[in-house]
Amino acid sequence: MAEQTNPVTRRFPVSGPVALMLRIAHGSVSVTAAEGVDEASVVIRPRSAKVDAAAITVDLSGRTLLVRAPRAGGVLDLPIFGRSGRDEVDVEVVVPAGSDIEVLTHTAPITVLGRCGEADVAFGAGGANFEQIDGDLRARFGSGSVRAVRVGGRVQVRTGAGDARLGEVVGAVTAGCGSGTVEIALAHAAVHTRTGAGSARIGAAHGDVDIVSGSGSVHIGVPAGVAARLDLSSGSGDVRSELPIESTPSTGRAITLRARTGSGRVRLFRAA
Repeated sequence: MAEQTNPVTRRFPVSGPVALMLRIAHGSVSVTAAEGVDEASVVIRPRSAKVDAAAITVDLSGRTLLVRAPRAGGVLDLPIFGRSGRDEVDVEVVVPAGSDIEVLTHTAPITVLGRCGEADVAFGAGGANFEQIDGDLRARFGSGSVRAVRVGGRVQVRTGAGDARLGEVVGAVTAGCGSGTVEIALAHAAVHTRTGAGSARIGAAHGDVDIVSGSGSVHIGVPAGVAARLDLSSGSGDVRSELPIESTPSTGRAITLRARTGSGRVRLFRAA
């Protein structure tokens, strides 16, 4: 017979965006940043009858909405790698669009639908998926991936063995990973990436690019009409530019493309 669980639901009237601070160890996190709502709601669904959902703090103080599971051994504030046998809960949150999102978890996957403000996530192993972020995105994780369709501010990513896959980014991007892939479909500002053993791809670069990889390929797309100064090298791979030679020089500022890899391919191509 399946275990019976007792979900807990809390609702709070709000007059605008809030700042969500959510901390759980394992389970899942689902946040919807909805347009036109005048209340924030939190639903806690334990995956086991042994879990007391009422022990999880859910409180609104000012504009800060806090969802926090009890600490286990005093280590919940530090993301760790892998499953550690803690209890699992599924947390579903609805907040007004434009709300700031901060989530800290060990292994719970994070999904944020709608339009949020600032976003700050940290996890040991798992993933974080966003639709639209109006402000900055900060992500720290051991393994897994972070994905966002659009980021209106800056991006900072630090990962041991994970991927960052981003659509349009308006602000500057800084990424560092031991092994993994950094992908940006459209970068409006500067991109600075360091990887030990990973690849990097920018579909369309409108700002300066500085990519260094110990072993991995680098692919950079340059839009038509954008002039570029090139500084490209590979220790044991080919360097190839598919950019056409323009007869009419660009009148705008030239961007600088710097790409270095120890063993891998460096490729420049015309952005679609």
